[in-house]
Amino acid sequence: MKALTVGGPLKGFARARLGVSLVLLALAPFVSPGPMPGESQILALALIIAFASSGAMLLLGPPTQPRRLAWFICLLDCALITAVVAATGGARSIFAFLYVLSVTAACVMLSRTRGLAIAAMSSVLYTGIVIARSVLPLAAFFDAPQETTALELVTMFLNAATLLVVAIVAGGLGERYRATRQELETRQKDLRDLQAFKDLIFESAGTGLIAVDCAHRVTAFNRAAEEITGVTAKQAIGRSWSALIGTTVPLESIEAAIDANARASMRHETALRRPDGSTVPVRMTFSALRSGEGERLGLISACDDLSAIRAMESRMRQADRLATLGRMAANIAHEIRNPLASLTGAIEVLTSPHTAEDARERLSQIVARESERLNHIIKNFLEYARPAPLSITTFDVAAAAEEVLLLLEHRASPGSLKVIREFAPSVLWPVDAEQFRQILWNLCLNAAESMPEGGELRVAVAVRGETLEVTVTDTGEGIAADDLSHVFEPFFSTKSEGTGLGLALVHRVVQEHGGEIDVRSSPGLGTTFTLTLPSRHA
Repeated sequence: MKALTVGGPLKGFARARLGVSLVLLALAPFVSPGPMPGESQILALALIIAFASSGAMLLLGPPTQPRRLAWFICLLDCALITAVVAATGGARSIFAFLYVLSVTAACVMLSRTRGLAIAAMSSVLYTGIVIARSVLPLAAFFDAPQETTALELVTMFLNAATLLVVAIVAGGLGERYRATRQELETRQKDLRDLQAFKDLIFESAGTGLIAVDCAHRVTAFNRAAEEITGVTAKQAIGRSWSALIGTTVPLESIEAAIDANARASMRHETALRRPDGSTVPVRMTFSALRSGEGERLGLISACDDLSAIRAMESRMRQADRLATLGRMAANIAHEIRNPLASLTGAIEVLTSPHTAEDARERLSQIVARESERLNHIIKNFLEYARPAPLSITTFDVAAAAEEVLLLLEHRASPGSLKVIREFAPSVLWPVDAEQFRQILWNLCLNAAESMPEGGELRVAVAVRGETLEVTVTDTGEGIAADDLSHVFEPFFSTKSEGTGLGLALVHRVVQEHGGEIDVRSSPGLGTTFTLTLPSRHA
């Protein structure tokens, strides 16, 4: 098995040696010395060496080669324990158990083989002490031999066997300890590497990542989130979500939606105000943050800075408007040419002295009608080309829809137009009131005009989450498939008297509100216009 670093166990062993040495030094005056002279001095010297070596290991810090030092200390302990046992009565010594501690320490710090070697060495040394004092009583030169030689021999064999058994058992436990320690260190290293890898991914992500716990307090905040919010991670972690982001993003409703569907993720767009006073458009995608057991620990939000996208959208709208204006210049020339030709012809006839009075009256009506037509074309063109700035207020869109439908019902022939209202008595939403009335009037008027023989006009207004949805459906002639892609282009019209600016104006107003408009039509069955307006302009 791969050798382990013994620095940790060696330090613990040094503390244990130091404690045992202190205890034995305190008990030394009460221990009866052996029959040999100088045994008290031998005991004191052995304990002092053990105490000093333990103190040195603790004071000098971790050694460069701890395994060799552990091997040396185990050998030294065999010699010191032998000296202590010899100085306190040999086979009768109460300190023979120190051999067991030494063998156990060797098995834990070194290996089973070296533990057995220490056990064998300890057995040999202990046996030598007993034989020297009992079988070959060297102490006879100093004192009469004792009569307990048989008991001492039995004790010697029992202690030697005990040391070998302890070495085998402790060696097995030591091997298991080292294997467990090796596995633990490997897993700890893998865990540290995995944590470092996760931290690297978390901090390197280009998307801002913000984690909150169930109490809505920020627990994680990466560098991209710092750049988006203008707040450092140190300042953000620990703060509440509302103090950091504000109240425009309702976490309670997001949590409820995610708890209802474990795989769901919620998106929300908002304008985030930074500490320096600037505002940045942000799209946040929320997902559940779960433990390994599947328990929801909180939420994690992926934040995207939409500033570049909004700027690109603005540039694209500007480029599209310029391109549209180019097409409009050609179309308006064509639209103005017809009334101008009528005006020119009528004026030439009016200036002739031979024109009859009844002809003059008809020509005057032509001039007035064509002048009004020119004025209408130019007015619509200016409304499209020079849009007024939005004035967003909370407005009752249902009341506006009711007003438009009442006007249409009075314009239509009695009984020819069936109007179906699918909206609540009051629906409040942040819009430009005048422009919203204008686009609703244009859509409903187009629907009514597409049903000259009568039909059904259905208007629905509903709030779906963070979006207002308005649907205008008719049962008129419908729009040809080839014309669907051009209905929002300026001056495109399928009506002989139409200017082609009504739907273009609707499309521009909806875009300025940050919304979208969609058209679906089946020739002969009818047309449905669906516009959606977000609440982010509130």
